[in-house]
Amino acid sequence: AVVSTQSTGTNNLVKGMFQRLESMKKFAFGLMYVFGNPGDQKLAGVWLGRGGDNFFYEDDNWTIDIENFNCTKLDMNKPEEKALWTKFVAGEIDDWEGRQFEKDHIF
Repeated sequence: AVVSTQSTGTNNLVKGMFQRLESMKKFAFGLMYVFGNPGDQKLAGVWLGRGGDNFFYEDDNWTIDIENFNCTKLDMNKPEEKALWTKFVAGEIDDWEGRQFEKDHIF
């Protein structure tokens, strides 16, 4: 199979981020999905971690990559946000911003 350099690069970015977050494993669970075709890809994900604030800022080693993402805390009391969480965890997200699902990464 031929693998696009762009797709490989995007997937490697996620894998590298996960390696840098290794010390977070006992505190968090995350899903990162790659959407789109090579050269036009987006990353989207959901994370669950301890505490009520953005747990990525609890350790300087965890902020390296997260600075490149727009983080929004989901409100599980809002049906649309709870539905988004559920779809991510169930693997039922087929597209994001008009881009088709390509690959998932589980942390």
